[in-house]
Amino acid sequence: MSDDDIRFVCVARLDGRERVFLWESGDNVPDSVVVDDDGFVVMFASQKEARSLPGVSAESAVVYDLDSIGAWCRSDSDVAEHMPLLNAWNLFVDLPHDANLFAAADARTRGIYDKLFHGCNLPVMTAPGEHYVPHWTAAETAELKRVLLLGLAEFRARLR
Repeated sequence: MSDDDIRFVCVARLDGRERVFLWESGDNVPDSVVVDDDGFVVMFASQKEARSLPGVSAESAVVYDLDSIGAWCRSDSDVAEHMPLLNAWNLFVDLPHDANLFAAADARTRGIYDKLFHGCNLPVMTAPGEHYVPHWTAAETAELKRVLLLGLAEFRARLR
């Protein structure tokens, strides 16, 4: 990690626990979840402990409610809120790709990702006064749920 690279504190709510970890970005590192030499997510006992490391941003922690994502994936519900689903997908894709099953699913389902992304109507991507509301077929919703469940399994497999 160089001086131009920065790490951000993140919290994953998973299995009823809050798990604190870091995500890094910069010119010299790919955007990724910080893992140890064995590929496991580096975890911290608290946000304070994570922030004690050099190069960690003082910004508020990004929170991923993976328990809610998992519950939605196992429900009969349609796609309603796009942003939490997109954020979870982006988290899973930022796990290092060596032996990562989610990376293969991500590559195979780019159309689903694109629909989810555009459904967030991010200001930088959406013209003023415009609003995109995607129509999700049952097959697309089922595929989205399968992909996110695979991402959850991959994330869990990276925990010690």
